[in-house]
Amino acid sequence: MKNQEHEYYFVTKNTRCLTYHHRLCEELYLFMCGMEQLTPGKSFGPVARRGYHLHVILSGEGFLEVNGNHIALHAGQMFLVKPDEMTYYYASREKPWSYCWVSFGGNQSDYYMEQAGFTQGVNALNSYIKIEKFYDLVNQLLSKPELNLANDLRRQGLLNQFVGLAIESRDRSSGHGKRNAVYSTDSYIDHALDYIHGNYNHMKISDLSAFIGIDRSYLSNIFHKRVGVSPQRYLIGVRMRKSVELLQNTDYSIKEIASKVGYDDALTFSKMFKSFYGVSPTSYRVRPPQDSDLPSENQTD
Repeated sequence: MKNQEHEYYFVTKNTRCLTYHHRLCEELYLFMCGMEQLTPGKSFGPVARRGYHLHVILSGEGFLEVNGNHIALHAGQMFLVKPDEMTYYYASREKPWSYCWVSFGGNQSDYYMEQAGFTQGVNALNSYIKIEKFYDLVNQLLSKPELNLANDLRRQGLLNQFVGLAIESRDRSSGHGKRNAVYSTDSYIDHALDYIHGNYNHMKISDLSAFIGIDRSYLSNIFHKRVGVSPQRYLIGVRMRKSVELLQNTDYSIKEIASKVGYDDALTFSKMFKSFYGVSPTSYRVRPPQDSDLPSENQTD
């Protein structure tokens, strides 16, 4: 189907396909997407194609031949046609597959596909994300075929989400939900420090690694190397400093101050405060020590 309103949208009995020729971002851009229910034995190639073509198998079975390897595939898996690789793929005759796909390029597409697990020699992976999520994104791409700026922006976002799901699938593949560290250690630590200072009154350290998105032991290791103490000790330091401010500048009770800096129990807070400053919160309020006697937020025991 090709007309003035939907000039980039094609529909056949078993196929919906959108071809696209506008680039909003040179890092990652869409040039085709679609979904197809293949007939028994239907094949593509052998051919070398430009760009990346990431397929998610929705049902049925099929086969992929690339670099001399013959791979049997089934629903719940992904396969990637890489740039300039001679590739041949075809549907099973007994259980022909259906799949959705996005085709894209960009100067970061190599890196993103490596992060998704499609390293050299790897063209097929299990999906640890529900395949319906991929289908829904492609369906959204196809549901707005009109060429306008609003849809340009929508397509860029949906493509980013599709690739993001593929990367998330790789993150989940260990079974423990651990993320690969892909940014500089300073980026992770800065992010962690911002989170602690913004959420010290209700957070747990387990929240920190979940929010940052990397393994807890890795985060603790790089945090200690840069800051000098563990994230837990740094969090305590922030809480203690905030409690000092409240003791000096408000009339809140010790119980209220404990609650405001993240302690449900005033006794636990008082014990921690005395361990940190050498005096109880009540004594501190009556006669605070000199600033030179106060420990810093990251002072160790």
